[in-house]
Amino acid sequence: MSTSLTPGQKGLLETTLLAQRSRLETELKLQLGGEDRVTHAREQLLQDTDGETAHEADREVDLARSDATLQALREVNAALQRLQEPDFGHCADCGTAIAFDRLRLSPQVTRCIECQSASEARGGGGHHATL
Repeated sequence: MSTSLTPGQKGLLETTLLAQRSRLETELKLQLGGEDRVTHAREQLLQDTDGETAHEADREVDLARSDATLQALREVNAALQRLQEPDFGHCADCGTAIAFDRLRLSPQVTRCIECQSASEARGGGGHHATL
């Protein structure tokens, strides 16, 4: 396995990350109805519905969706920043090169499969960016 990514591989990963960022930004705008998150949350609180319990559940689902999208966007932006570093593509835990096939599927990962599996076994692998 190669210990560093070629410029072509980095270019492919950058293109993938930029496409993911664009998709996530569009998704977030649709979720928030073109408003910022605070304004959207306030509008959700002010809406009248038939049942307060149902409205509260809908609001929680809506906010959880936007939180998840925001977190994914943060992870993509962090990966774009790391892409400029010489050690991009190396495991944050053990330092070995992460397989390009793994990076191609999810360029924001920070661990090799072995370290990710070990982290999950310890109960610390639930964060998407470390997949």
